[in-house]
Amino acid sequence: MKDTQIGHFFVLELGEDITSEDWTEHIDLLVDFWASVFLGDTLYKSDPYGPHFTIIGLGKEDFTRWVELFSESAYKVYIPEIADQFREKGISYSEDFMQKLNSDSNLKALKSAINWE
Repeated sequence: MKDTQIGHFFVLELGEDITSEDWTEHIDLLVDFWASVFLGDTLYKSDPYGPHFTIIGLGKEDFTRWVELFSESAYKVYIPEIADQFREKGISYSEDFMQKLNSDSNLKALKSAINWE
């Protein structure tokens, strides 16, 4: 939330109070998501891409910044070998997000409807 480049996206979507229900639900969802990615856990039942498609102005440079912050956090928490895995998955998901944001025909229609390039 404090990052000058991407923090505003989180504040606009989830608010400034990290103890709020929105933030708590989001953090729980993230835990379930990453547990599914690395551990094969089956609690995550959502779509990791869809909710991000409605965020106006989200661009490649924002995903690049997210990967930087995500990687920094991973290296603070995990041993380098595990942090490397998180970083690589973060890069992969970031690339997937950008591809889907720019190539999904439904999203292109939405972007067109709201005049978003």
